[in-house]
Amino acid sequence: MDKIASRPTSTFYAALNFLSNSEDSTKEWFEDFSAAVDKGELGLYKSAQGVEIYYRYLNWDSDFFAVPTYRIDYSYIPDEIRNSKEPFEELFAHLQSQHREFYLFAEVPSEDIQSLSSMTAAGYRLIESRLTYFNDQIQEFDLSRRYATRQATVDDIGALTKTAIEAVNIFDRFHADDFFTTNEADRFLAKYTENSVLGFADEVMVPAEGSANAFLTANYVNSPRCLNHKKIAKMVLSAVATERRGWYVKLIGEMTQKFKEQGVDIAFMTTQSTNRAVLKVWASFGYRFGKSAHILSKHCRKI
Repeated sequence: MDKIASRPTSTFYAALNFLSNSEDSTKEWFEDFSAAVDKGELGLYKSAQGVEIYYRYLNWDSDFFAVPTYRIDYSYIPDEIRNSKEPFEELFAHLQSQHREFYLFAEVPSEDIQSLSSMTAAGYRLIESRLTYFNDQIQEFDLSRRYATRQATVDDIGALTKTAIEAVNIFDRFHADDFFTTNEADRFLAKYTENSVLGFADEVMVPAEGSANAFLTANYVNSPRCLNHKKIAKMVLSAVATERRGWYVKLIGEMTQKFKEQGVDIAFMTTQSTNRAVLKVWASFGYRFGKSAHILSKHCRKI
């Protein structure tokens, strides 16, 4: 396991590596990773060449889509192996021997070239490219123009889910991957939005007046020890109906202002690299590039 901690690309698997000293964040990530291995939460496929692929069975996703769903959390490839597709093919074959159908995906930092090239050579398809932006000066933020907002309630769920589906981003993983039907992807988005209101999100912000047909969710997240337990928040999901044009900018500004009022030090969010308009909005509020990653998938579905 020590070889994993010392591998340079492991640095980029720490969720908030862009915010802290790389050595400290890698150490904390490795502690959590090792604990998951010890608890049996991660399966391990090890090839004859020394490639190690750690993967996880996702209970909620598997139940929701009624298809066994797995995620590759980390791949160790010895430096001397420049392009090793066989272990990823073998892992797929191993799962195929256990399931009539299944879905396997991975989120790989852009810096992990070895894993990316090996997976693509083994037939894993690029589904989504993600960019994370952050602002570590939230307490200096000053929103000059304010807009009235409120917290969504259970009475808003119908309007929220309708808006989420109608304003869907076709580049998100579930809509971009042909493993999922449009109906399945929409159903997932609606359930995720509903669950956000029911407590999965700490904040679900909507305009104070009129229908809740524009919204932005956020969570307050655990801070790594290496950040001295600074208060950190993450914006998660947003959707804006056509008739609420312009409200995305307002919600980003208002949520950032709310973070400031809640004592947040750092905020971040992730979107697809294709989402140029959103990236422009974030930049206008002082958010800047933090990291990039790619989603790849390979699956077996019987028709």
